[in-house]
Amino acid sequence: MKPTLEMRTPSAQNAIDIFEGRWLTRIEEIYPGVRSGPGNYLKEDTRPQLAARHLGIARGSFHGMKVLELGPMEGMHTYQIDKLGADKIVSVEANSEAYLRCLVMKEILQYKAHFLLGDAVKYVDSTDERWDLIFCSGILYHMQDPYQLIKSITAHTDRIFLWTHYYDPLLPKGPNFRKITVIRDGMPLEYYEHAYNIDISSEAFWGGNKPTACWMTKEAIIELFKNFGFQLTIHNDVRTWDIGHHITATAIRVPDGFEEQVYLQTNEDVRAAVANGQFASGLHHWVQYGKDAGRSLR
Repeated sequence: MKPTLEMRTPSAQNAIDIFEGRWLTRIEEIYPGVRSGPGNYLKEDTRPQLAARHLGIARGSFHGMKVLELGPMEGMHTYQIDKLGADKIVSVEANSEAYLRCLVMKEILQYKAHFLLGDAVKYVDSTDERWDLIFCSGILYHMQDPYQLIKSITAHTDRIFLWTHYYDPLLPKGPNFRKITVIRDGMPLEYYEHAYNIDISSEAFWGGNKPTACWMTKEAIIELFKNFGFQLTIHNDVRTWDIGHHITATAIRVPDGFEEQVYLQTNEDVRAAVANGQFASGLHHWVQYGKDAGRSLR
């Protein structure tokens, strides 16, 4: 990015134009009169609302919660997380230009969040802070070692939102994958590695901070979360041939002694609420209502 001297009257558009032609987010969706990118992520993207519905301490909001967001891209989800009432937001981005776009977005839309530039896993591992929620959208499939990301985040929270692509051998399009087997903490894992085949320092690159990334199958992702004591619930599984299959999921740490089927059998009203889609699982109900209401774990 070449420094310039701005001669126009100060405006939001001046700041947007620093990255002219490189925005993904349509900022005018919230801030009329400017020109930015094509994507309606500030209102129409429902991922933060889904996270608030299923993971909020107060159902449908983030009030009373400290949220760690990994991979904010341009801060579009960050904006929604703030509007949903989060008490504190820290957001970690590895791409330096994306980080600067987050700062521009925050300045224009005036929301509260603390953006950090650096490696997300190293940040999580460097702190003892625990979070009420870790929000991971579009980052797991960019990891060279997805196991390490899952291990790190599950050690620092009881609630995780996850949106990620996953490997499916039936998908004919997408990267050229190479199957590799790795050992992590004594556990054999199958990764599907691909190279970005682009200069990762270029302005056109949107990906991880390593030249390769590894995808996992959906089943392997579920099992990894289970290995760390979490129940991963998939809310949407989109099987698209264009950009790759992807899931929207929430993960909750399973309390000692909790048994999903027993909890549903014991609580007829919860069983009905899960059946009609009001709650995604008995565990979701217990975390958001049952615990405070004094309901037995089983």
